[in-house]
Amino acid sequence: MQGIAGTDVAKEASDIILTDDNFTSIVKAVMWGRNVYDSIAKFLQFQLTVNIVAVIVAFLGACAIKVSRSHTICTLAQQQLEE
Repeated sequence: MQGIAGTDVAKEASDIILTDDNFTSIVKAVMWGRNVYDSIAKFLQFQLTVNIVAVIVAFLGACAIKVSRSHTICTLAQQQLEE
């Protein structure tokens, strides 16, 4: 919303009010908003990727520990049966 030429109703309804009626200010405001949006999207993509990898690694680690423990228990049981 342009600040000087805009009506009071339009100013109240807008999210951003520019202090001058220069078109360059509008272009800069749009570029700034797109940059903020892109930065948020990149951050969310990074966080989701890291969290998904962390869950997969934790799951695989838990499976590996379970397999190694069950193998150890089976080995001990076999040794006791042989004695």
